[in-house]
Amino acid sequence: MAAEKRRWRLTSLGFAAVVLIAGCSSGPGAEGESTIDTARIDRDVPIGEASEVADPNVEAAPPPPEGTVVWVEGLEPADLHYDQISNGLPVAGWIQTGLLESLFGVDRNLDYYPQLLDGEPALTVRSDDTVEIKYQLRSDLRWSDDTPLTAEDVAYTHRILTEGCAEEADGSIADGTNDGCRYDMNSRFGLDLVTGFEVTGEVTFTVTLANFFADWRRLYRTVFAAHAFGDDAAEVNRRLLEMTGPDGALPSSGPLQFESWERGQSLTLARNDRYHGSADPLATNDGVSEVDAVRIDFVPDRQARIDAVAAGRADLLFERPTPDHSPLVDDEGFVVAPIIGAEYEHWGLNLLNPHLADPAVREAMALAIDKDPIVDQVYGETRAADDQPVPLGNTYWLSKQANYVDNQADFAGAQPAQAAAALEAAGYTRNSDGVFRHPTRGPLSIRIGTTGGDDRRELVQTLLAEQLTEAGFEIVVDNVAGGAYFRERPFSDAAIAASTSGGTNGDGGLWDVAQFAWSGGPWPGGQSGAYRSGADGNPYGFSNPEFDIQANDCDATPDDGERADCYNELDQWVTTLEGGEDGLFMIPLVETPLLYGFGTARVASIGVTNDSDRGGPLASIVDLRLADASS
Repeated sequence: MAAEKRRWRLTSLGFAAVVLIAGCSSGPGAEGESTIDTARIDRDVPIGEASEVADPNVEAAPPPPEGTVVWVEGLEPADLHYDQISNGLPVAGWIQTGLLESLFGVDRNLDYYPQLLDGEPALTVRSDDTVEIKYQLRSDLRWSDDTPLTAEDVAYTHRILTEGCAEEADGSIADGTNDGCRYDMNSRFGLDLVTGFEVTGEVTFTVTLANFFADWRRLYRTVFAAHAFGDDAAEVNRRLLEMTGPDGALPSSGPLQFESWERGQSLTLARNDRYHGSADPLATNDGVSEVDAVRIDFVPDRQARIDAVAAGRADLLFERPTPDHSPLVDDEGFVVAPIIGAEYEHWGLNLLNPHLADPAVREAMALAIDKDPIVDQVYGETRAADDQPVPLGNTYWLSKQANYVDNQADFAGAQPAQAAAALEAAGYTRNSDGVFRHPTRGPLSIRIGTTGGDDRRELVQTLLAEQLTEAGFEIVVDNVAGGAYFRERPFSDAAIAASTSGGTNGDGGLWDVAQFAWSGGPWPGGQSGAYRSGADGNPYGFSNPEFDIQANDCDATPDDGERADCYNELDQWVTTLEGGEDGLFMIPLVETPLLYGFGTARVASIGVTNDSDRGGPLASIVDLRLADASS
């Protein structure tokens, strides 16, 4: 039973991750029309539709009081209950990160570190494959209202997260279905393996799992205060919406505490003077913040956000770079601090396409592509920094992580002669128009699609389309504005049905190549869910029982180092042809940098953390230094 449970859960985890990123990918970069040169590329769907933005002439809030820094942000969340299904904006998670800490934090190198814990827990795999994890909290933990933070708070959190959930015979909750669960949460993967939770002391507790869970450090990523968050899950849901209860702001464990929210304008967080200090090994300050408060002004228009910082009405920006982000770096009173983070762009290939079904064609595509121009032309102004984007050759690990291996190193740089040789060996001949043609499949015409209106993604498309055109491919751009691309193309019901049935059901011809972002980080096993045979998150038509077996083995490997090596071997199935002729259906491109910008009039330096949903400007707010205190 345990093995079956683990296999089902991890399949669903990958699907959840893909849907989350696909749904969020269209937001950044969709604020203006595309300006790329597309003269050389055919297209059957127009792109570049501008989204609605606020009037740029509307000024942001007035200058803040002394000691308050202003982060100017484009998206205002509907609420601060980040876990609920209806939310999903990263900004909600970034705000919550400054208020509520986790058992484990994630540093700017995307590595886990004990945050509320006093060191690494003791994990034991028993002879019956059940797992025991013994935790110990830091002894100095206190909530912002001066109440001690103890093991009872973690036990309370577990009770709230699992309240009402249907149970199985071993006491664990039902696999990922959320059946009966009352706390609003879109994924309980990992929690569904917990068969026992025992408080063994004021700061110690033991968790028992039905079987090993590769991402066990992500359990209880937010801890609630038992004395203040509510008697049941319904009450916790309500109070988290605005971080308030009947007695005012809910107590915080993070460096900040909720103060006020003026809807449509700004949200203010005050310093938590009882903060127990950061345990981030990369933090330079392990005490309370020197900032009195943080005000988040919500300004939809990007240029208006830049103008607000230039005029001294705001201090911090947190932006995705665009092909022309020079306004962020040309001002002498403005500093840009790029960071490579948890998202990366990639191309996914549809194995149900007659051309792409041939491994020689996919190999020729990988050989023809040069990823370096993406870095130079799309993210060029961030490349001179220490934390620069680099071409990526792995879907399980990011380049800054110790376990990263470039599995696509053999494809580095444009190799048109080798690409042509691969196509000719597969029976293709190059016509007078420069396009390769197959005697039965016809011209080598491939559609590439992404979120129309995102000028950054469209520029990546243009660069790669030009390279493939030179190599003898006929490229047709097939974009759909915004997130509708995913709903109508690779993740549509018809496309998923075709993929999971091997083409016997649904419609396998809705797309050829899809470009979008996935989230990486210290939890790589979830990617396997998008590759497993018959998985609902697998639109690629990849189905390999040997891969499925190895994926299960990797996920069940308790040793971190051995599991990392296993994931790197697993990645070769999808980024190379080492595992078989059905491989090489993923081409990772480049990690997506984010730009932390700050005005130097009032800020001397800032801390940066870029976990996709638990990072942002507030995770390292204790490392922000005010200009008048920099000496």
